[in-house]
This record gives sequence, structure tokens and C-alpha cells, in this order.
Amino acid sequence: MGEQADIHVKILTAASTDELMEVYDGWADRYDRELLEDWGYTSPQKAVQLLLEAMGSHELAVLDAGCGTGLVGVLLKEAGMSLLTGIDYSPGMLAEAERKGVYDALHTLDMNLPLTLPSDSYDAVTCIGTFTSTHVKPEAVRELARVTRSGGVLVFTVRDDYWQSTNFIDLVTELHVSGVARIEQIRLEPYIHSEGSECRFVVLRVC
Repeated sequence: MGEQADIHVKILTAASTDELMEVYDGWADRYDRELLEDWGYTSPQKAVQLLLEAMGSHELAVLDAGCGTGLVGVLLKEAGMSLLTGIDYSPGMLAEAERKGVYDALHTLDMNLPLTLPSDSYDAVTCIGTFTSTHVKPEAVRELARVTRSGGVLVFTVRDDYWQSTNFIDLVTELHVSGVARIEQIRLEPYIHSEGSECRFVVLRVC
């Protein structure tokens, strides 16, 4: 693995959610440039591609969970999504996302708690770069499935070391076996190119 940027070390080792949000709030105005130009981050493009392939339509109501500064949101809007909602727990990140002008609604929500969003509200959900150490627990996938309409998809990434150290595979398998959401894809892809890390891309079809 290549050398990690200092900011990324702080993110991966934050001792609390509050500490993590302080890092993100202070990073928000540099986030897009450093992530895309310095780190070689390509997960947003891959996520939108997988969503479009899975749904076969562009006119969708999409929840961008853990939207950050709106990197995925911009691509979703460019792809023609009809309604776009973003949620994140960092006020600084949400302020940057709002400046992009692509979301129809933005909400400050902690994804480690039950979401204050109605069930069956979205045709699809993206959650890119959020499932990683010190961030959001695997169990949040249940809430993402709850707010997704039957036949819709969840497209999310899980940093590979987080996938290996948590119960993610057991949780995804349980959702599949219990008939909550069918596994369509689990694929290993490059994550942060500058450090040589990888992530799992997961596509679930809500039943």
C-alpha cells in the first residue's frame, strides 16, 4: 500500500464520530480536489455506471447516502436523475454539496441511527466511500434497504479492510437469504489509487 495522506490517517483513526466530523468539516473546501486529483478516486463514476446498468432508467428518485460534498450527486444529476436527495452528518460537507446545486433536498443525518426518512421512498440508493473504519456501521444497510422501493437497488462501497474486519458478508448474505434484498454483484475494485487500496462494490436488489 502506498503512503496515505495525513488527512486520511486522521479519518481512519478517529476515536469518535465528533472527532471524525471535525476532520471532515475542516477538509470540506479541499476535499474534491485532493480526492480526485491527488488520490485518484474513481468510485463515484463506477457507482453511477453500476446504478444505471442495474436500473435501466435515468428518471429515478435517488438517495445519495453519505453524500459528502456531492461528488456522486453531480454525476447522478448529469445522468438525468429526476429527484436527488443527499444525507450526511458533516455540516461542512453538506455546505459544499449545497453549493453544487444538484440536490433537491439535503439532510443532516447520522447513518448509525435509524433514518428519519419514510420507507419505500427511493428508486435507488448510493452510498459511496462511507462504509470504512470509524465511519458507518454495516447495519446501516438495513435502513438503506428500508427506504428503497421494491425492485430498486442499493449501490455501495465497502473499503476492503473494513469488509474483512466486520460482519459485512454475513449481513449481506442474511439480507439475501431472508428475502429483503437480492445480491446482484459483489466485486473487488481499486479504491484510493494513490495508496493502492481496494474496496468492495456491492449491488443489492430490494425485494
